[in-house]
Amino acid sequence: MSGHAGRGGGAPAPHGTRWLAGDLRSHTVHSDGTLTVRELACLAASRGLDYLAVTDHNTVSHHPGLAEAGAHAGVLLLPGQEVTADLGHANVLGGTGWVDFRRPSADWAAFAAVRGGLMSINRPLIGDCAWRRPLPPEHRPRYAEIWHSSWWDRRWGAPLAWADVWRPGGVVPLGGSDFHDPAQHKTLGEPVTWVLAETAGGGPGDADVLGGLLAGRTAVSAGRDAPVLLRVEDELIAIGAGGTVLVRPGGRRTAVRGDHVRIPADRPGMHRLETDENEVIALCG
Repeated sequence: MSGHAGRGGGAPAPHGTRWLAGDLRSHTVHSDGTLTVRELACLAASRGLDYLAVTDHNTVSHHPGLAEAGAHAGVLLLPGQEVTADLGHANVLGGTGWVDFRRPSADWAAFAAVRGGLMSINRPLIGDCAWRRPLPPEHRPRYAEIWHSSWWDRRWGAPLAWADVWRPGGVVPLGGSDFHDPAQHKTLGEPVTWVLAETAGGGPGDADVLGGLLAGRTAVSAGRDAPVLLRVEDELIAIGAGGTVLVRPGGRRTAVRGDHVRIPADRPGMHRLETDENEVIALCG
């Protein structure tokens, strides 16, 4: 794994698990990116990431090269596909095989679930790529890329409002940079999605990142070294977040006083940290 601890890297975790930092959306020359799989893996390592989902558009041709490139760079590369169609994009994560973007979106979710993967809605609010595809409530995935570079002013509450109405049981928050090219404005690992993953050993291939995602054990921060809010069982842990405010599901607010604060979690659902200007600086499931 990367040698960078980051804010969440040394956080308390149950025995046999560890908080890992990663990015859940990136692209290579297999679709519209400019880096090879190996080059992307090396960049992820240089950014201090433990894992990276490689999600080229409407293809899985990059999947066979992920294990070798990841081992070379010391980063776990998670297979994925950005299912790209008119009226919305979604990630399917895991070694599910190719997802037919021409099928209805409910079929994408069912295909992923049957094959042990997961589907998440990508950047649901962004210009002409906003999610507008029909998807009956009973087929709506619980995972959503709430945090993306398009959320450039995080005082804007629309992504949170969307999450509140998307799925009655709540949304597991994810983050992705949508990285394509080092020359673009999007930076790999900004934001970071932290996953509490089971780790059988010390190497990148020993962490079950997909299992942690499926279990909903996630948190999102602006970057690897940014303030973070983690949930471990019935406890919230705010790190580097002194002077912020914890906002619970339903809106109840608690001041965070100190740089490593533990707060009881009295209910399920998405929690967040905000500044005094209501800017969101961390999310957790």
